[in-house]
Amino acid sequence: MIKFHPLQANTSAGATLFIDTEAGASDLLETAAHRIKVARDLLNSVSCLCMKNAEGYDLEHFTSAAHLLLQDGCDALEVLGWRVDGEGDLQAQASSNPPSNQTGSVSSTV
Repeated sequence: MIKFHPLQANTSAGATLFIDTEAGASDLLETAAHRIKVARDLLNSVSCLCMKNAEGYDLEHFTSAAHLLLQDGCDALEVLGWRVDGEGDLQAQASSNPPSNQTGSVSSTV
């Protein structure tokens, strides 16, 4: 797995924002949860606004910010999912491979 995974919300031609795929699971979860909760709160505020005086670009700015936050949160959850799947793969591999003979005896077939 690559160490740094680019965020999907990068707006430049070359990726400039990345997630450290080796970050702790709790850090990835905290990052995702924070961004998703901020987006939720932003959208809650928008739903409570009187749109009578809002300009067309105002709604575009709100939705753009919410999209960016949600995409970053989803990217962090995706990397966390890779980590969980990888650990599950390692556990399955360990349980399917019985421990090797630790007695030091060698057998050969002639």
